[in-house]
Amino acid sequence: MSRPAQERGPIVIRKSSFRRLAMPLLAGAMAIAAVGTASATAPQSENTQSYSTADRNVGRVPVALAKDPHLSDSCFSTTLPIHCEVKEPVVTQLKTTYDFSFLPGDHVLVTGGGCVQTGGSGKTWKRYIDPASDNNKYHGLITIPGATGDLDRLLDVVGRPLVVPGRGPVKLVLGYEDDNYGDNGYYAHDNGTADQCKNSTNAFVSIDVT
Repeated sequence: MSRPAQERGPIVIRKSSFRRLAMPLLAGAMAIAAVGTASATAPQSENTQSYSTADRNVGRVPVALAKDPHLSDSCFSTTLPIHCEVKEPVVTQLKTTYDFSFLPGDHVLVTGGGCVQTGGSGKTWKRYIDPASDNNKYHGLITIPGATGDLDRLLDVVGRPLVVPGRGPVKLVLGYEDDNYGDNGYYAHDNGTADQCKNSTNAFVSIDVT
């Protein structure tokens, strides 16, 4: 017959028995800790994407760059919104790159007007954006890489909202469409072919960036 519980002596656990009980518990605890550490340091899922937003208020114009006389002072602002005026754009060659930068995400609106001396005899000034009697020439051209085509006619770009894509700054390019550039310019103002430049100003391009 077994002894009543109150009469039993103290329970004695031998060291060898303790080790057999404790070791599995210790191993389990270490395994749980290892899993937690691995979870904390595991790389992000492949589905996780990292996006960077270009700071569009810096880096438009090199600080040491001499200011282009064709560009208004406002073209050299580094804070949006920017209103840039290109005065008397170069019309003596097919295209000219200006020191005005666009950054990814810029919203751009281009406008313009005025007239250009196209050379020759008689009244030879013509509108820069939409010349009359153009003979498929004498149009102002523009490139904003990624936002327009290559040397699009300004006539097809003015007033149309544009957005600049890409990863880095791109430069403004303006051009002029002609078959003889040597006598173009802004000299000897007249009223133009069919008086299209009567009371007009010299050509200009306005660029608003927001």
